[in-house]
Amino acid sequence: MNIFLYSLLIVLVFCGQEQGTFLQDQSTTTQENKLYTIKLKETHTIVSAKEMYDFLTTKQTYFRQQTPIDVQEIEFGDYVPKPQQTSEKRQADLKLHNFKNTQFTGPITVGDQEFQVIFDTGSANFWIDSVKCKNEGCKQHTQYKPSFRSKHLGYALNVQFGTGDLNGEVNSDVVKLGEIEVEDQNIAEIVEENGAVFQNSGFDGIVGLAYPSMAAYNLNPLFDNIMKQKKLQSNQFSFYMSNKVNSYESQLTFGGYDVTKLDGPVHYHPVIDKYYWTIKAENILVNGQDQGFCPKGCKVVADTGTSLITGPYDDLMKLLDLTNIDDNCSNLKELPTLTFRIDGVNYYLEAKDYIMELKEDGTEIPLSNEVSASAFIEGSAKQCIGAFMPLDIPDPQGPAWILGDIFLTKYLSIYDRDVNMVGFGKAKH
Repeated sequence: MNIFLYSLLIVLVFCGQEQGTFLQDQSTTTQENKLYTIKLKETHTIVSAKEMYDFLTTKQTYFRQQTPIDVQEIEFGDYVPKPQQTSEKRQADLKLHNFKNTQFTGPITVGDQEFQVIFDTGSANFWIDSVKCKNEGCKQHTQYKPSFRSKHLGYALNVQFGTGDLNGEVNSDVVKLGEIEVEDQNIAEIVEENGAVFQNSGFDGIVGLAYPSMAAYNLNPLFDNIMKQKKLQSNQFSFYMSNKVNSYESQLTFGGYDVTKLDGPVHYHPVIDKYYWTIKAENILVNGQDQGFCPKGCKVVADTGTSLITGPYDDLMKLLDLTNIDDNCSNLKELPTLTFRIDGVNYYLEAKDYIMELKEDGTEIPLSNEVSASAFIEGSAKQCIGAFMPLDIPDPQGPAWILGDIFLTKYLSIYDRDVNMVGFGKAKH
């Protein structure tokens, strides 16, 4: 997938400090369904949008490796996979402005080791740094060592993006999420890393939770193996993202959702393309007015690996013009409410939901934080910026809008593979 970025925008990923609580059992008296919850944490390490978005969204090429990759070749940088198929890439060179945003990570055990990973509904492969990787970026993280239960599969995976590339070797091992143990989970071990996508991050890997049609070799993503091995009574998972900066209240729940985190009803919407978690919006309104964004409806993607709201380039530029956000946020009270209308349900984002305070040290604080909102109203903030980014998703999955963490913080999100629906309910903060 190719990316067109606004000249003032780039995403920075925060990576955490304290250890997150591992999976917790939660039994409910209203239904015979056991829930397993992972506490998620936030981060403080910089990763640019050009690196992270390219990595997560670029089409990943792969081929069958008949023999194990020669680690010596990797160490000296001579390993260059030659994919069987390539795809034409569109490129755009834009000047980018760095700022920090929030990303959520949580613990997972692979073999005998624990890793901090991003759980990403916008991708399907499972990446972790490997002990076979000798690059400095790999050495800064926990590096995976195969356990006695691991298996060599003989597949290689290559990702090329704007600022570098990754080479991986797909093998399998046992994966644990608290009491949930998944046998023979395929894992893309990063064996060579060129670029800063992982080097400047505080997470050890990315766990894709999208549909298997996106995964390399059509191998099962983690949740598909959980389903195949019948680990849950209800094949659902859900995200609750706290709006408190540097808090540890966010959580990922397997088997359902935590009703105590809801502040209203849940509405479900059918998935229209089993690749991303894609649903259809009837319209996107600005202060209740139709601006022509969705003449025949819009595809929208619920993506926990994306921090911002993204949209097709031309539409997003128009949205930025319509919002007309002042750098010093002097027009905060006049900024419009955005409405995503999905199956007749209106999901609102007010200015405090989509504005970030840009502090002098480069830190961004969501305006939904009450202290930050008060500072803006009193005129003491230095600068603000809209949490938007242009992103052109090509056919057949695009064009589409992405509802990233800005939206998914306000609305708890539920991903149901039993009926292939996405549910949203206003989150309790």
